[in-house]
Amino acid sequence: MVLLWKRAPVPARLRRAVRAWLDARYVTRVDHRHDIKDALREVQAVGRELATLRREVERLRTQVTALAAEPKQPAPPDSARRAKWDEAHRLATETATAMDRLLQNEVLLWQAVDRIDATLGKRVEGVA
Repeated sequence: MVLLWKRAPVPARLRRAVRAWLDARYVTRVDHRHDIKDALREVQAVGRELATLRREVERLRTQVTALAAEPKQPAPPDSARRAKWDEAHRLATETATAMDRLLQNEVLLWQAVDRIDATLGKRVEGVA
């Protein structure tokens, strides 16, 4: 069977509409090449940034290693800080002493209450 293609006149508006539809669906070779070149440039830029970051990481690692190797000696505290620590220690000691006295007085108070209850209990039993 032989197919014969006959050319039929097509209105210009329909021809333009079909071409616009096809152009919208498919990418031309020129656009495709341009997209590939853009993608290649982006990949190369990312590769350069990655190389820069790797160098930076290596530099920081060597810096950390060098800092870790140095002997550490704490700096002596200055006089203002030492005065604050001494004052805080003095206040803590005074507070602990006062709390100890308070608790001892509370124990003595409850012992006195217990003695009073005991003496009143004997008197009440003796009267009855």
